[in-house]
Amino acid sequence: MPRRAGAFVARPQVICFTGGMSASGERASEVGGSEKALGAAVERDQLEQVIRAHSTYVARLAYRVLGRDDEVNDLVQDVFVAYLRFHRTIREPEAVKGWLATTVIRMAHKRLRARRFRLKIWLGLETDDRRHELPAPGLSSDDRAAFMSLHRALDRVPPKARIAWVLRYLEQEQLEDVARLCGCSLATTKRRIRLAHGVVQRTLTP
Repeated sequence: MPRRAGAFVARPQVICFTGGMSASGERASEVGGSEKALGAAVERDQLEQVIRAHSTYVARLAYRVLGRDDEVNDLVQDVFVAYLRFHRTIREPEAVKGWLATTVIRMAHKRLRARRFRLKIWLGLETDDRRHELPAPGLSSDDRAAFMSLHRALDRVPPKARIAWVLRYLEQEQLEDVARLCGCSLATTKRRIRLAHGVVQRTLTP
């Protein structure tokens, strides 16, 4: 049974390097080793704080973009693995959330493209109904059905337009922020949202 979205917990690994030393350099090496160990511990704590602070947001965004619970945890894990690799390039703490969101969108786009290609080849662009229960507790059957219908409609939307629409209407981001997260102009963002909105309306309208 797939894990529920938002359940991902990661603990950064601390990699220790050991090697020989000469007797004359032993004290200096001990001091340097202590400083490195302290630095590694501080960095580990900082990384764990970032994961604790943002894992729920990352999982929610991933779930809303993908619309499938069975893919969320793999994507969330990939995002934080990327963060562990590149976190030193993020200069300001305030930029962490935006970096994570952009990474979710980039990785989700790859998954959506692969999914759409599979559907086109195997099912003639029919919707894949292999879905799982929503992670939110206490959701009514009507709300669950509405969500499923929405994502069946979104499965017919090109990935870039789908992501822009989800950011605008489900995440309720401002248009300027959607453009920034998607890495495109405001005009392109509006065009993608209009495209997705038209497909959603045509699909859901009786």
